[in-house]
Amino acid sequence: SIFVGCSNDNDTVLNQQQKSIENYLKSSHNPRLIDEAEVPESMDDNPPFYTRWDMNIYRYIATYYNEGRDALPKISNGTTFDITYTAYIFTGNAPTISTMFATNDIDIYNELVAQGLTPSDYWDLEPKRVTLGDGDLFDSLETALKGCYEGDEVEIYLTYPEAYGKDYIGEDKLKIVVAN
Repeated sequence: SIFVGCSNDNDTVLNQQQKSIENYLKSSHNPRLIDEAEVPESMDDNPPFYTRWDMNIYRYIATYYNEGRDALPKISNGTTFDITYTAYIFTGNAPTISTMFATNDIDIYNELVAQGLTPSDYWDLEPKRVTLGDGDLFDSLETALKGCYEGDEVEIYLTYPEAYGKDYIGEDKLKIVVAN
């Protein structure tokens, strides 16, 4: 008989990332969030919550309770829409300009210019037009955006396997505004 025990440093890093993301969402995020599974037991009306998939994709929709949201177009496979985004390396704290690595958000762009930077040398500031399900985005983003509505402001947190594949690089947070 052969008994094999495996230890993979990437598994340890992944577990740490999952805990770090959940800790941030539940304690430091403003507003503090609860897991979607906890919503029915919540004492709050319309509690701010996050949704997760396989402990690797986390989504918070800041506009979830906005009046009239459900009357707007819903994002599903085949829907073409524009994304305004800002992407950050997740550090366990609130995102800052110093942890940002890409954006097409004009407000963030203006903030960078005010600091003397020239982001237009690196990024296209036009909203990114995508069609859900056409491979324009990686699978984890498609998963997180499916079910959103036009105009939603969405935060998406990804562990390294969802952002980069099997090779550990880091955790990312994407702030996305969906528009048609």
